[in-house]
Amino acid sequence: MKEFLNWSKRCVVVCVLLVFCFFWGSTAYAVEILMGNEGMLVFEPCELTIAVGDTVTFRNNELPPHNMMVADHPEYSHSDLAFAPGESFDVTFDKAGDYRFQCDPHAGAGMIGVIHVE
Repeated sequence: MKEFLNWSKRCVVVCVLLVFCFFWGSTAYAVEILMGNEGMLVFEPCELTIAVGDTVTFRNNELPPHNMMVADHPEYSHSDLAFAPGESFDVTFDKAGDYRFQCDPHAGAGMIGVIHVE
């Protein structure tokens, strides 16, 4: 009987690990980029690496208005200006590549960034 209980415990552990690996491997993660930070016209962070299918939330933080335009990729761009503090929009990147983006009103001030999608 004792041997049967040990065997069944091992089966349960293996099943739980398999289920965990299955769901963990297919999970898309969300990342937040602040627009304007610490009194500066910047994206924070201004560079990041994500996986295909991940969603990036762009949140208006300081010194509005802001938008986010991706060079040569209007499908990922958000041309509407965010004025209110906390206003946000989500962008899901469904293709691998390097995506350079900017805030149109503040690009000349250096409000630019890049997202690497692997």
